Amino acid sequence: MKGKKKPALRKSEVIQAILDELRGKFETYVATSKKTRATGNDAHTKAEGKYDTRSIEENYLADGQAKQAHTARTALDAIAKLPPRDFTAGTPLDLGALVELQFPGETMWFFLAPAAGGLEITAAGRLITVLTLDSPLGSQLKGLKPGESTLRPAAKIVAAF
Repeated sequence: MKGKKKPALRKSEVIQAILDELRGKFETYVATSKKTRATGNDAHTKAEGKYDTRSIEENYLADGQAKQAHTARTALDAIAKLPPRDFTAGTPLDLGALVELQFPGETMWFFLAPAAGGLEITAAGRLITVLTLDSPLGSQLKGLKPGESTLRPAAKIVAAF
């Protein structure tokens, strides 16, 4: 693949990919929670003795899936409400920035968001990780500009959009 240039990275496509991924997670968690809840309340999972906890376990699982659905929905709403913002060489990094970082031996892309930290998507052939400003790396990036560096991990800001 040497010599072959990757397509241009568009922030709008990155944001759309993040929203699509979160929407998919939300829908999956909701459907799974409903199915698990129905199974937990089904006549076949009714306790057959005092040590039979299938119904209780299914309902705990459904509760957890519903909480994950809520988290995905909250992240989806927060990112969808981010005001569009362009970052230039002189603009301090903040929420909504698409950032290229050069680490020793590799380059990585990050999107600074109010939620969904750790989510990974692919856009224009690049892996992009969502970072929140509460994360160790995200908190270091806030306020820096392209050309500046983070300390731990050591990385240089190559570009921001």
